[in-house]
Amino acid sequence: MSAEFSDAELQKADAAIKTSLSRQTSRGQKRLDAAGKVITEASGSSVMSIAQSDAAAQAFTVVKDQVNNFVQHSKVLMKVLDEVGQAHPFIQIAVSLFKAGLTLELTRRENDGKVVALNLTMCDMMETLTLLKPVVNAQQPGTDGLSIEDRLKQRLGSIIETIKRCAKVCDSYQKRSTLVNFLTSMKWQGKFTEVAQQFADHKAGIQSDLQIHTSIGITTANVTLTAMSTSFTAFNENVSKLMEIVFERMRSPEERDLSAFVSKEQGGLDAVLKNDKLLEELLSKQKTDGGAGMDNGEKGAKNARRAMPGQALDAVLTVTDLRKEVSKDVEKVLADNTFFDQKFEAMKMQVDEVKVKIKHESDRVIGTILAGPHERIVDRDLYCVWKEMGWKGSVKAKHLVMALRDHFAEGSHAAAHTANRADDWALQFITVLRIQPLIEALDDDLSSFVTVAEANAFTDVRPQKWSLPHWIAYWTFGFEMTVQWYFRRIRKVIADINGAASKALSANRRIIADFIASWQVRWVEKFLSGLRDVEQWDDMDWNSQVMFLKFKDYVIQNEQKIDHNLRGVNYFLDAANTLKIVVGDGRPEKYIMPLILLLLQRSLYIVEQAHTTTLHVNELRLIEYSLYILSSTVRDRVNTLKAVHKFQNLDNKDQMTKFFFGLYSFAFEKAVYSNYWTRLPDLDAKMVADDPAARASSSGDLPLFYAPEMEDIDIIADLTFDDPTSSHPTGAHSESLVGHWSGGYEYDRRGGDGLVSFTVSSHDDDGAIVGSGTDTFGPFTVHGTLNDDRLTFVKEYLLLQYGQRVIWRYEGVVAPGSDEIKGQWGLPNADWKLVVAGDESEDTISTGEAVSVDVPARHTEGEDSVTGPGEGEPEIHVDELVEGSREVDDQVNNDGASDTGTAVTGMSAGFVHGTFFLKRRPVEYLLSFPSDEEFAENRPRALWKLALNATLRVVQSKIVNWGFISARRKQRLRYIELLKNREESWGSHDVEEAQEWVQLIKEIHPDDLRLWRCIALYQRRRDVIHIHTNCDACAAYSISPTRFLCVDCSDGEVDRSIDLCVDCFIAHSFAPSYGGFTANPPSARQGRCSRGLRNSSSCSRRTAPSR
Repeated sequence: MSAEFSDAELQKADAAIKTSLSRQTSRGQKRLDAAGKVITEASGSSVMSIAQSDAAAQAFTVVKDQVNNFVQHSKVLMKVLDEVGQAHPFIQIAVSLFKAGLTLELTRRENDGKVVALNLTMCDMMETLTLLKPVVNAQQPGTDGLSIEDRLKQRLGSIIETIKRCAKVCDSYQKRSTLVNFLTSMKWQGKFTEVAQQFADHKAGIQSDLQIHTSIGITTANVTLTAMSTSFTAFNENVSKLMEIVFERMRSPEERDLSAFVSKEQGGLDAVLKNDKLLEELLSKQKTDGGAGMDNGEKGAKNARRAMPGQALDAVLTVTDLRKEVSKDVEKVLADNTFFDQKFEAMKMQVDEVKVKIKHESDRVIGTILAGPHERIVDRDLYCVWKEMGWKGSVKAKHLVMALRDHFAEGSHAAAHTANRADDWALQFITVLRIQPLIEALDDDLSSFVTVAEANAFTDVRPQKWSLPHWIAYWTFGFEMTVQWYFRRIRKVIADINGAASKALSANRRIIADFIASWQVRWVEKFLSGLRDVEQWDDMDWNSQVMFLKFKDYVIQNEQKIDHNLRGVNYFLDAANTLKIVVGDGRPEKYIMPLILLLLQRSLYIVEQAHTTTLHVNELRLIEYSLYILSSTVRDRVNTLKAVHKFQNLDNKDQMTKFFFGLYSFAFEKAVYSNYWTRLPDLDAKMVADDPAARASSSGDLPLFYAPEMEDIDIIADLTFDDPTSSHPTGAHSESLVGHWSGGYEYDRRGGDGLVSFTVSSHDDDGAIVGSGTDTFGPFTVHGTLNDDRLTFVKEYLLLQYGQRVIWRYEGVVAPGSDEIKGQWGLPNADWKLVVAGDESEDTISTGEAVSVDVPARHTEGEDSVTGPGEGEPEIHVDELVEGSREVDDQVNNDGASDTGTAVTGMSAGFVHGTFFLKRRPVEYLLSFPSDEEFAENRPRALWKLALNATLRVVQSKIVNWGFISARRKQRLRYIELLKNREESWGSHDVEEAQEWVQLIKEIHPDDLRLWRCIALYQRRRDVIHIHTNCDACAAYSISPTRFLCVDCSDGEVDRSIDLCVDCFIAHSFAPSYGGFTANPPSARQGRCSRGLRNSSSCSRRTAPSR
């Protein structure tokens, strides 16, 4: 049945159509339409890539214009959507999430052009909802009985999920290092395209929903929909081409340099990824920021390569780490970004809070803004001063402060009318001698001028019950008191952390020592050492001082607010935009002291938990990284101050001692050996020991972020783990794989971890196999399928490794006779395929996306079938790994991300594929097997040696003598030493040690390897290594376990001292880099540190002997 309309409705529709027909297309819209046309034309061309065509250049100009106007356009769009949301509440949740995601990007310190382009597609989709603005009744049903609200509600669920996914993709992408993003750009381009296409589909769906309705109030919107030409209308039809343009043209200067480097190499990116030397060179080209808080001359700065959760610094990466990161599927990267959901929720809550915030206007309503700039001033006193002085849009900060002083000091009529007589005490602090802190508070941008907006911002944040004189008094006097109070509380917490560390479990010793000695904690102390006039406040009773009590409630309330926000993100600041979620906008001086205190209080709680709980290795690293983000923000502020001082021809060093009470003086400069470093922590601890406010914020009720760990040495003692495989081996056919197998595996371009021993317990008619076994990393299960001679199985470890389940996929070829298997292993969610040499199709050879393996040769009758573990190993290589396999033994979900993860530990970290061999032999066979060289030189002799070695091992296992025990002990100690070296060296190994390692692991039983590795990890958690510290005599890096140092030789600087290892101290070794001093004998009063803490005491100087 056709719908009937009134004459008024038809006239309105007719007017809308005429308006549409008479509409003149703007110049910008014509450019966008043209860009969409050239993209459509270019998309059908097979001659060249759109990213290289002339059409791409035109389209890129349009996209670039949109990116450049992103901030302004986004803010306008958010305001319009707020109005639409008020009129139609059913879209409010989508608007809130959109604003949260967009705000996360707007608050970043730096925005990647590719990320901005993706957010533009989101904005374009949300802009379609603004067409609801003229709709009066969205609940009125249409011809099909469904209203606009009904239709859009059905669509909003998927829209919300896409918005969240977009925000997570952008956040995860920008956390990764520039080099990793460059090497994986095709993966990310695909993911960006996927999200952008979803937004395009949502936009088309919303338009379709709106066009279906022709009821009252909708007709005009329908005509507008038909006629409108939005920014990305043409682009949405070619999303993949749009993202191709974006990723090709919107590269950063650093990415362009990397691209130029790769283009010079024959074979391009693939060749670079296979070459360790080229990867090392790429890493060296990256910015090597050793940490915002580290001086160029600070000893041990090279150890800033420590990996931390969320770290995006290129300096952290080694070739090993780089290979691991490049191999990750995008879905795995998104799954690893576990902190994002909490951050996004915290941002959404803040967005919702802003909507209901009541602006404090000092009981005055602004009636108009037409009479002059002063009419825009909210506070009554500021309004009077601004109007009386006749200022325009801005005024010099000093002039404003002096005018306020005169305004209150002279008791003007306006001041007397608005002032609370109870606040007369505050007038004594509005003096010329105290104006500097007030100027800093008013002039946020350091321009020396205060605008109307800055003046309103200053008064808007004051406590609602405070008058303006009270607020000014806080900044002229109370703020310094607050800084001094926090100074003492922070010092107390640092002392408490050191004290609590001595009671921690030995398993946590290394973790806590690394945290205390980290440059982030050192930076905090250097920052505090710049505070001036500390001694003048030592007699203050912080619990009862009358003046401080006037400000204390506000200070504590502000601290509790920050603490509440920190809890929302689990005390982890993974980026600058997360910091803004926690503290809001504003200069660091307003929040840095309480934020440092709260992070260190959280650290203290973790260290106290370490008395009874084995900590996860990353628990304290979250705090380290949060302090790094904070220090980076402070560095930006300090750099801005330096630029302003240079522009104003002011002495920077002198100005830094005045600004913020001197706290920035040594934040990024070499600290002077001042009274701070000799000041006893007990003095500060006593001053705030019983202060209830010091306990106002406690993270004790917030659990540890990571679950407590159980050490491998404790797990291995329990050999009663559940074996899911059958205890009764069964085989269904003559060539069954049932039985015992042993072998080994190697990483590409590197040796392995040792021998493997396992038993196939079941092999049914369908080819399915089930088994279990053990290797260096512990017990594992095997599930797979044999098709003809091709075997594929998944190896899953039963024990967690660093809190993660570990799974690998193996693909191999079974030799005739079913007594040997050779092939390749790799990530379960990597799309690689095993191809037998000689069987490759032309397509496979041309694409180069498969791996090849030689088929084990069939033995002729009468030929000895004895072969060694390395003999005839397949030559396996990976030309390309394509991530995103959709099925791996039901362990991979629908979007290609592994449910269990594929993290690896120890020696395998960073290497994601390699070769393996298995033989139907007991593991003792491989342990007794002579080298390949011996077989090649004299096979009969080698066979006799094999028999003798096997017999000797049996005899030695039954007869224990000192020689056998001594040899095993030496072997165990050497294995542990080499394993520790490999763990500490971050992938850079000595060639001779690497060769020794390969030979050593061939001679050790898998059960011994498992136990010895547990012992090595057990010791490593307890070994104290003094990071950032070289021995000044032998240059050993880093010193462990005991460090000797001399404070007297510091030459007035904090970071200069003689540091000696035990060997050099005992040997009286010469330290040439420090003025020719030599160490004293052990009987002298020498500073000694064996807990990883920065202890010291006096010693005498001795002149070095002549040479």
